[in-house]
Amino acid sequence: MQDIFDLIVRSRIVVCDFSGKNPNVFYEAGIAHTLGKHVVPITQSDADVPADLRHHRYLGYLNNGEGLGKLETQLAARLRSFG
Repeated sequence: MQDIFDLIVRSRIVVCDFSGKNPNVFYEAGIAHTLGKHVVPITQSDADVPADLRHHRYLGYLNNGEGLGKLETQLAARLRSFG
């Protein structure tokens, strides 16, 4: 866990995959928010994004070649928006 925390501290932007509702990912997203980092949520299913986090703009994707290609394009655009 310390390795993840150190990476979050050093990062300006943190991409969190909410797919599968992994509690560790939500915890890490909370740490990033607390530290004032830009958090970019991604998910394979809208249902995996808790209601209290849906106000954050998240990127949906399909776990196949076409879906991952689309995610790459959307993610690159989002990262550029942070300047």
